[in-house]
Amino acid sequence: MSSPKSDAPKLVSIKTSNGHLIIELHSASIGQQEAPKIVEEVSAALAQHPGQGHYFVLDLSAVGMLASMGLGMCVDLRNRAADRGFRPILFGLNQYLDDLMRMMRVERLFNIAANRAELERLIGQ
Repeated sequence: MSSPKSDAPKLVSIKTSNGHLIIELHSASIGQQEAPKIVEEVSAALAQHPGQGHYFVLDLSAVGMLASMGLGMCVDLRNRAADRGFRPILFGLNQYLDDLMRMMRVERLFNIAANRAELERLIGQ
């Protein structure tokens, strides 16, 4: 009998900094397999964190492609974060993701930080 593998690649890292919640995604593409796992992990972190007046940063630097489930995941996480009082930021968008967010008008739901300096200016670090 074999034991379940625990060396599966980590999809998400969750960090806090000055009260802000920073979510770094580690998958090159996010679709129907990755999105539910990410939502589950991030939802647990949101439930434990008072968000009032802080930022929720969704870092997509490592993501190259979002399927429709991945795009829906971004909106879902944004809504969950906003319900907790966070102000949402998208960071690390490549040109494809930036175009996708604008085409689907998702960028209206987030502040978008184009680079690290802009992110640090937004969250006050």
